[in-house]
Amino acid sequence: MLDVLGAIGSLLVVLLLIAVAIAVIAVIALVAFVVMAGSMLPLPRLWRRLTGRERRLTVKLSGESVPERRRGELSGRTPRLRRHFSLEVRRRRGAGV
Repeated sequence: MLDVLGAIGSLLVVLLLIAVAIAVIAVIALVAFVVMAGSMLPLPRLWRRLTGRERRLTVKLSGESVPERRRGELSGRTPRLRRHFSLEVRRRRGAGV
């Protein structure tokens, strides 16, 4: 009887060690993916933006350097420019059907 309990205990320890090893590998892989994703970000510029140290842009509603359409959009006098994008594919002339 004692031999059976010892075998079950040994099996549980081995299974527990395997589960811990899988968890450690998963955490290491997750950290590696986070580091790879973080390396693609422009960190200095992002840090300045998050901390509020970046200079804000000023919006001017009038002036010669502002285009007429943009002045109208910002002041609310003219409707926004609407663009319609066609979802259909246009065929070229002379292309065989």
